[in-house]
Amino acid sequence: MSIYWLYLITGAIGGFIGGLLGLGGGIIFVPFLFFIFSLYDLHPSHVMQSAVCTSLVCVILSSLSAAIKHNKNKLINWRLVKIMLPGLILGSIIGVSVITILTSDVIKLYYGILLIIISIYLINEKEKNNYHTNREHKHINIFSFITGFISNILGIGGGTLTTPYFKFNGESMKTSIATAAACGVPIALLGILGVLVISTIFPIFGKTVLDFIDFHAFFLISVSTLIFSYIGAGVTYKTNTQILKKIFCMTLFLVGITILIY
Repeated sequence: MSIYWLYLITGAIGGFIGGLLGLGGGIIFVPFLFFIFSLYDLHPSHVMQSAVCTSLVCVILSSLSAAIKHNKNKLINWRLVKIMLPGLILGSIIGVSVITILTSDVIKLYYGILLIIISIYLINEKEKNNYHTNREHKHINIFSFITGFISNILGIGGGTLTTPYFKFNGESMKTSIATAAACGVPIALLGILGVLVISTIFPIFGKTVLDFIDFHAFFLISVSTLIFSYIGAGVTYKTNTQILKKIFCMTLFLVGITILIY
């Protein structure tokens, strides 16, 4: 199969799952790109960094498309998005900067372990029937910073962290997914733009995020992810909450295991 078809398929799967589960698609983009780059011997000296950085720019479009659909369905808690925005931006800028320093093996290890831990926690969490849309979320400023930081190191939209956090603090599963999708846009976009501005003014890094992006992969993945993330977000609105939760946990666990053993 042509590498171009693999990119299109990656965008379709990542976009649909990202829109469905509020993950921005990065949870699929990163491992798929890692496998594709490895298969075709692309970017051998920094394969994981290229997968992460390429995923980040794809997440911008995937999260935006999903957020538009979720907003039409009135599922996004914009109050939470506004509160988290400063921390997400600061954490994202620092996270993108750190990508240029960490090795591929370190990123793989943290990525895989994090996904497995979150999936195990969520699958064992008891469902709450009393949702609190206006309650005060604990340590939200610190959490938003950590989310922006980790999400950019791993090339994801943040939904693997924000969805469980919103859920734990009393939001419904669907609202948690939709709000996580909305948070994915500033996590990826502002983190990348912030680092580029800083690098232009203070050239302190040998390489920037642009040096690691595979633009052929970005273009083809974006074409399909724009369509399928919108479709996935529409399915979220119609899908049973418990089914969404099980799909979410299964996806995190399988991707985490695959990354660790590959």
